[in-house]
Amino acid sequence: MKKYDEKWFWSIIGLVQRDRTGLRSILSNFTRNEIEAFQDHFVEFSAELQYQPYTDHTEKSEDGIEDIAHWVVSGGREYYEEVLNKPDKIPWTVEGMNDGNLYGVADEVYYEKFQEDMDIY
Repeated sequence: MKKYDEKWFWSIIGLVQRDRTGLRSILSNFTRNEIEAFQDHFVEFSAELQYQPYTDHTEKSEDGIEDIAHWVVSGGREYYEEVLNKPDKIPWTVEGMNDGNLYGVADEVYYEKFQEDMDIY
């Protein structure tokens, strides 16, 4: 499998500017490996924010913490790195802000293209 780097991932996130439809359009032209690589990066970056000290500044529900982490990654590299370096910058909640959350788009496109679920969550 070809190795896709972080710069590649962040350039896609930056290009779509939290637009789920835009991301869907880009990913629909990708190969199986490219979609999997994109999702893998998204999950890895999100996971970094789902533990202390970040969760000291967020709501306490597991789903809420995941949504917040996904929201931060969806905001692009600069925003992500700001939160990564300053945990108190993470939002307490993102309830009602799902339109700007890009998580799940890769799963949807993958299923539409290949008629199977992706195993990267």
